[in-house]
Amino acid sequence: MSFVRIIGWLIPLLITDDLFAADLPVQNYHNARVIFQSNAKTDEYVLALGSYKKIAGSWRVDRQQRLGGTLARFTLELPEGHSANNGFDFYLDQLQNFNFRELFHCKSRDCGTSNSWANTHFKIQQLYGLDQFQQYGAYEVTTADDKPFYVALYAVQRGNKRVYLQVDILHVDKVIELGIASSPESIIKSLDTSGYYVFPDLVAEDVRGNTNIQIKQAHLQALVDVLTEQTNWKIALVGHDYAPIPFVQQQKDSRLYAEQLKAALQEKGIAAGRIEIYGIGSLAPAGRGDRSARVEVVKIND
Repeated sequence: MSFVRIIGWLIPLLITDDLFAADLPVQNYHNARVIFQSNAKTDEYVLALGSYKKIAGSWRVDRQQRLGGTLARFTLELPEGHSANNGFDFYLDQLQNFNFRELFHCKSRDCGTSNSWANTHFKIQQLYGLDQFQQYGAYEVTTADDKPFYVALYAVQRGNKRVYLQVDILHVDKVIELGIASSPESIIKSLDTSGYYVFPDLVAEDVRGNTNIQIKQAHLQALVDVLTEQTNWKIALVGHDYAPIPFVQQQKDSRLYAEQLKAALQEKGIAAGRIEIYGIGSLAPAGRGDRSARVEVVKIND
């Protein structure tokens, strides 16, 4: 039973400590009150991947992705004295226990107007609060299931000091062929804070278990945008491979993955001199998760 299906009937039990499911075990926010909940199939979920901005006289999100799947939604009122940041960070911290990727994040007035998020995007009036006390994030969570989860979090404080939190969890029906890219801002934040960024969806296995390279254009263009903006940055592409083969072959294969990504970046105009290549096989298992192989983009500090 998936997390999306199970969450619909477990959410009312907020006096318990945990939500346990086969895919995504999520702990409840202690003493939060459920304002609204639903669990249903949808073909028209809009995952916001940018802020609300005024375009042609109306407030619109500047980047989004329409998705279909099983959607669990719940709106919570946090206990008195708990901030919007408390609620947001509580769920974000749990997502980070999985194979997790930030697609977009904004805070305060950088998100646009709270009215747009409440009444235009989520269509839940309780979420209309103060622009300076809001936070939104969109995240991809991958598990052993080949179809990922997409999670949207929105937290806001109203003028009466009440704090509300929206959690949308969508388990998609199919993998997005072109990929859903992280915003350049999220990639830059990952490189600045963690020093690395795992290039998404790069290595896949076919039905026979053979490893193949796939470079989805959305992810490639996002990284190109970052390197175009950060003109003084140099990066290392570090290949990893965990196939049950001799280590020497692991090293060769992992370097090949990195070389192919470098070639794709060069075709987009990124100078070869800004990119170093390494293949380390299975020497760095931390962060492997469910991946059979991966390529990390590492920021090189001069």
